[in-house]
Amino acid sequence: MNDDLKRALALQKRRLAGPDPMEKHILLLKLSEAAENAPSFGPKPILEAGTPQRQWLSQVRALLIRLDSIGKKVKFETNFEMLSRYWEWGINQIQGQVADAIEELKLDLELDGRSEIGSAYSPGEIYRFFADLKAIINSARREIVIIDPYFDGAAFDAYLTSANVIVDVRILANQYSAELLQYAKRYEQQHGKYVEVRRSKKLHDRLIFVDENECWIMGGSIKDAGKKATYLIPVGSEIAHKKLKIYNTIWEEARTPEYSESSSTE
Repeated sequence: MNDDLKRALALQKRRLAGPDPMEKHILLLKLSEAAENAPSFGPKPILEAGTPQRQWLSQVRALLIRLDSIGKKVKFETNFEMLSRYWEWGINQIQGQVADAIEELKLDLELDGRSEIGSAYSPGEIYRFFADLKAIINSARREIVIIDPYFDGAAFDAYLTSANVIVDVRILANQYSAELLQYAKRYEQQHGKYVEVRRSKKLHDRLIFVDENECWIMGGSIKDAGKKATYLIPVGSEIAHKKLKIYNTIWEEARTPEYSESSSTE
């Protein structure tokens, strides 16, 4: 089974299961940003490709489908088809759909006990952190970038050694980077999937980037999560893009650690 088919099956499985609490936080954040930053629509239809209005509609459509792949898609498509004839009415309907989705997400998160943006974890809540971070990583469609100076082999085993991980993975670490490279090489031998590891001493943040447009910040190293108090908080799109740009520059300057079958730490 090739990677494209695996990715399609994994995506379908996630859609059928519905968004988990961590994905709901991202959807809430992005829908709220869309509502706050909606362009001026005016009295006449503006549907040309590349216009801010069309880009906004495309973004909202994608987010609503992520939230509910069937019901909200049908409602959006119905409203979208009316835009060429009843522009102002259709835009009002779509903006109302966004507002309803935001309130629905807030209520769902409140009922899940996750009304605060992101999640905080007390010492000992190892499994809850593991389940939440695993859900974030498994939500990726294309790429995962992990920034963590103390990310180690045990963390690699816990979060990245599933055969279901079929997306591109980059890890920017420091102290245990040689150990990580061993895990990555063995993972590649078993699963045929290359994981890039680089080392830099310029790291301070602990971040997870998903598909280049989602970013989660952690209160400490992944390897200590659950043992010490920590948190997972989604970062707004503008800040996420700026941080990814910064760390892509650091990535280009970083070196690949030396590979050794016998060494386990640096």
